[in-house]
Amino acid sequence: MLAVVVGMAALAIDGSRAYALRRDLQSSVDAAALAAADRFQQTNSYTSAEQAASNLFGIDARLYGLPSCSPYGTPGATPFTVTCTYSDGSTLTDVASDLGPQGGQFSFTAARTLALQFGRILMSGTPPKIVATSSGGVDNLRDSPTIEALDSAGCGGVPGTAFSAPSGGTLTVVGDIVSNGSISLGSSTALVAGDVYARCQASVPGVVLECYPSGNATPCTYPDVAGATRSGYQAVDPVYPLPVVTGGGQPKPGSNVVISAGVYASNPAFANGLCYFLGGGVYEWQGGYTNNGAFVSNELKPPDEPRVSDNTKPAQHQFWDVDANCSGSFLPVAVPGADRIPNGTWAFVLTSTRTTTYNGLPYVRESAPSMCRTVSVNGANSNVQIQVSNVPGATAYNIYAAPSGSCNGPFGLADVLTVPVTVTPQNNSLKNCPVLSGPGCSLGNESLTLDGSDLGSLLPNSLAPPGMTGSYPPSSETAPLRANLANENPARATPPAGDRANENQCDLVGGVRTTCPSAVTPGAAEFYLPSGSCINDTAGGDNYFFSGYQYDWLMIYEPGASTPPANTCSNFLGAATDSASIGLVYTPSASITISKASTFRTDELGGIIADTITMTGQLPTIIGDPADYGPVPPAARLVS
Repeated sequence: MLAVVVGMAALAIDGSRAYALRRDLQSSVDAAALAAADRFQQTNSYTSAEQAASNLFGIDARLYGLPSCSPYGTPGATPFTVTCTYSDGSTLTDVASDLGPQGGQFSFTAARTLALQFGRILMSGTPPKIVATSSGGVDNLRDSPTIEALDSAGCGGVPGTAFSAPSGGTLTVVGDIVSNGSISLGSSTALVAGDVYARCQASVPGVVLECYPSGNATPCTYPDVAGATRSGYQAVDPVYPLPVVTGGGQPKPGSNVVISAGVYASNPAFANGLCYFLGGGVYEWQGGYTNNGAFVSNELKPPDEPRVSDNTKPAQHQFWDVDANCSGSFLPVAVPGADRIPNGTWAFVLTSTRTTTYNGLPYVRESAPSMCRTVSVNGANSNVQIQVSNVPGATAYNIYAAPSGSCNGPFGLADVLTVPVTVTPQNNSLKNCPVLSGPGCSLGNESLTLDGSDLGSLLPNSLAPPGMTGSYPPSSETAPLRANLANENPARATPPAGDRANENQCDLVGGVRTTCPSAVTPGAAEFYLPSGSCINDTAGGDNYFFSGYQYDWLMIYEPGASTPPANTCSNFLGAATDSASIGLVYTPSASITISKASTFRTDELGGIIADTITMTGQLPTIIGDPADYGPVPPAARLVS
């Protein structure tokens, strides 16, 4: 009877202690798995993630003192294992894996000895160990895919197709394709550097899986990882909140080049051969949005964009000349003047500037520099007049001069040429643009004369803050994606380097430039189309605009069933030459038809989420970049 009593006591006391220890151990290892994935998302460092997990596990398990760990490291083609031993002999083993398009994964096993009380009377040998396991994952492209169709058409007996590209040709996608319904490519081929989640298909005819992230053909060599087709996964609508529209009611856009955010009761029906600059903010198109041939953008560009390889020559394709005749120009001319400039050759570049307002706070934008032009100053012509034919969106121009006379610089800020508030650029007469003087171009023109007070003691200074006399100009534009396109903007960089004007600029609240990501992308725009309105972009015009962090990078927003009334219209996205939606296109209850490759000719697409998606005509190359130009990625999660 004594053995029975001791046994029952062991079950009651040691059993409950084992249960409590197992529960605490599981909580600690779950926290470690989440901590590792979370730190990896923040730092992109496996070593930092492993260290954070081992430290947090010890704190949660009340194992004080630093553990003794095998060296931290980074996985390669095979997983990397780290084992830590704590003061009481407990162990934590982490197997870190780089799964390519499935992100980073951290699989933990924790073991801790249970010191028995009554139970040791009935047994001999090694005390039992309590074991708990957990895995944390993050940055799975499935959670922020490049293309996502939410409709279940084609699955479970439901007729139709959720994602289709039936017209033939090759669709190239970097990122994941996710579909709740069937994927049908017809005679087309889809080259996918990522995973394909086709809920009801074990394989998708026409899909060729490639290496992520390079896009190279398989077999892959690390750090490339081959994608796979995966079935059974059902995506859900992320239910992004409705945009907040400020700016009040706006009239239908007329001849004014610059239009403002707000509520538009009428469809703008932008006409052929015109240009429109979007001021920053949310645009509610209650009557729909149609572009019949204009070029519409919120990009701030300089006059006379330069060739990337030679800033003494204009770029062969000026951004604002894509579908209209709206690019600006400038010219320095030696003129007579009293306060003489030192004789010799001077070199000049210009940038376009603009101040945008968000939540009542001003944010300064400054474009990349123009091409370089030189002028010789001597004799009677001892001053320099800067003549400018306006570029859409610019409210002033920063004039940078190089006393060396060399287009290699260095350039320092000499003066600011302000566009008078009375000048309202119009679309009335564009055929002769650019025009440096006179009424021949309805975009208008400006001029400013520089004398010795501006240039006599000018000293370019790389340490001067932007906007101060002598400060350096912004970073230059980068090469176009293709030979027939305009230049790309500078990449993101630590300020004052990098983009200061467009999608790669980030500011703190208050207008201080900072490294991305941050709170605000100055000049960002978002299109909101409520129920009953649709986008209908013909192949005659182009829309090239970017969203930003203050709008969670939502570019086109149509409400779904979770935010009724849902917009269930049929959207048509076309392009003439060069369109881009730099951000996320989100129409969870509406269909999207993409008609041409140039509709998404960009490497800055935050993704497409729609009810159904159809691609026709020449198929595009879609290089998704949701991490930089999409909504905030999902947080770390437990995957097992």
